[in-house]
Amino acid sequence: MVERNHNAVELGPRGTGKSHLYQQVSPFAHLVTGCKTGADAGCRFVAEAGHTLSGAIGDFWQTYGDAAIFGLPLSEPFADEAGATVQVFEQAILEDRGGGVILRATGLAQAEAAAGDPAFQPAPPTGGTTFLVGADDGLRLRLGPSTDAAMVALLPENAEFIAAPTAGGEWVPGYADGFAGWVAAEYLRQAPPLPQLDPADWNRDVWQGASLGESNVRAEPSTTARVVRELVYGDPVTVTEWVAGEEVYKGADLWAKLGEGRYVYARNVGRTAPVAPLDPPPGAPTVGKWIDVGLVQQLITAYDGRTPIRTVEVTTGMAGWETPPGFYQILNRVANETMTSGAIGAEHHYKLEDVLFTQYFTDRGHALHFAWWRTEETIGRPGSHGCVNLLLDDARFFWDWAGIGTPVYVHP
Repeated sequence: MVERNHNAVELGPRGTGKSHLYQQVSPFAHLVTGCKTGADAGCRFVAEAGHTLSGAIGDFWQTYGDAAIFGLPLSEPFADEAGATVQVFEQAILEDRGGGVILRATGLAQAEAAAGDPAFQPAPPTGGTTFLVGADDGLRLRLGPSTDAAMVALLPENAEFIAAPTAGGEWVPGYADGFAGWVAAEYLRQAPPLPQLDPADWNRDVWQGASLGESNVRAEPSTTARVVRELVYGDPVTVTEWVAGEEVYKGADLWAKLGEGRYVYARNVGRTAPVAPLDPPPGAPTVGKWIDVGLVQQLITAYDGRTPIRTVEVTTGMAGWETPPGFYQILNRVANETMTSGAIGAEHHYKLEDVLFTQYFTDRGHALHFAWWRTEETIGRPGSHGCVNLLLDDARFFWDWAGIGTPVYVHP
């Protein structure tokens, strides 16, 4: 049902130079080791690909989707027989004839020109409406508003989609998990608020929530495992453990264990427990500002001594990428961060821009930061690569309130 095995389309083997476009430009696909002497001041060497980006094509690639949409460069820029500057990427050919960069028609690249297209505005989206995907077999995120446009990814049931402001019509532009594109409006839904748990029933030792829609509970964390129960919207769930299982969606292999032989895909449940301060753990500071992060409850609290100032929901590390418990302090702060592949905060993306209000608390890259790809509907369950993800207003508060040296206590 809702967690069927339909993965996002791979963008192609990063840096190998062996995509479906490769044969078209083999004479220009030689690898380089950096920008040439005297090259454009904006030249950038992409080490993963062994090629450079520069000029109008480099600016276009950077602004309207970079590797997530076009893939990495497979060639250096070159002049074609008509005098246009051309560069080949894993998923597109870009050309500049002096009047602006366009996508060369390749059969797969049937998208409209990206400039001015609301689906390709620089990330993060500014406002917009959050929807959940309502398609049993997955919803195709496409490069343009047409079934003929190339598919960027296949979004599973209950994936969160942020529609661009003023979007309307049969096709809706927006963002999902850091990817930009268009989806068919008929498969988007705004679910009513989940029923909230009575504080008297709150068990702080487990994660309590509810189903976001029709969901299969399976005997193993896999879509091929036997179905042992079916959930409908609002059915309560108690998660005893978050485990790694089948990667139903690219970069998302997290499953919720409800008990022995009972698993549900993590994206199909939402938190319903109270948002309230937890009891300070043993050894927590008794004076001054400090930050408490509760991993089981997915809550963060700003404390002044033993007085709670603000408590909000967060998303911490998923199975295999757990946020490490311990006593830390803010080591470094970056107001507007760009996280590239290899960074804990970048998760499965090649690059994430506009990661605001980043406050690092370990020397391995764990940080508190705004995650623009999270939403009010889906924050509050594990899902990061170890960072503590916050919504915008909450990230801004902790940025203004904390500083270098502020203690951070991470505990179950």
